[in-house]
Amino acid sequence: MSKQEHSDLTPDRLTPVFDRVLLARPLSVDVEWPRWLRGIERKRRSLAAKASTAPDTLIRQATLSSFRLEGIDASEADLEEAVTPTRNRRLFRSGQRTRMRNHLAILFSVERLLRKRHPLKAAHVVRWYTVIGGGLSTTSLAEPEMERIERVVRRINSPQMRLQPALQEIAKLHCDLLADPMFPSFNGILARLLLRVHLGHCGLPPVVFDPAVDRQRFSDPNLLLPRLLELVDRSLDGLLAN
Repeated sequence: MSKQEHSDLTPDRLTPVFDRVLLARPLSVDVEWPRWLRGIERKRRSLAAKASTAPDTLIRQATLSSFRLEGIDASEADLEEAVTPTRNRRLFRSGQRTRMRNHLAILFSVERLLRKRHPLKAAHVVRWYTVIGGGLSTTSLAEPEMERIERVVRRINSPQMRLQPALQEIAKLHCDLLADPMFPSFNGILARLLLRVHLGHCGLPPVVFDPAVDRQRFSDPNLLLPRLLELVDRSLDGLLAN
């Protein structure tokens, strides 16, 4: 790994302001679309004026959340160990911490892809599957799975032009990927990486799900969509406050 990549993964803590935003009281489930869209557009314009990018802290919180949603007991200490360079080459990280480090590296590469406005490719997704598996996901992807990945990638690269139908499509696709697994293992983690790209192509920030309350929402787009709107709004507030 390059020196720059090491510096990208140096551990730090959530800023107090950003932490308060993440833990803010949830919005009402009954969202008024016109009002919500006006607020989001205003925040996006303000964020564009700041030329802000997703902070490392948000990306790290997304990593912890994604692993915990899979029932993996990932802690802040595990994350810090994962991102700390190993000075002694004879010391090796655990498989879980290696996967966490790989997940962080993928998210940083996704942010670069989005900044450069490059399209997602099926090869990216297959590479993510390989590195997240860390040698444990040895089952190869058969032709039907590869064709499905191509279809999903095309949908993500061509989102709806208007934000309301785009978010409805994002919620539906994410629930579909979780209900009908596309990957033999780590399907949820891969689905959330795809969700990040889908949101990014619509000019929206990363979101951080709460494993304690959000699992039941993934079975129905009508349950997921209001939560997704809330988390997008919260992430934008955090980015503006950071």
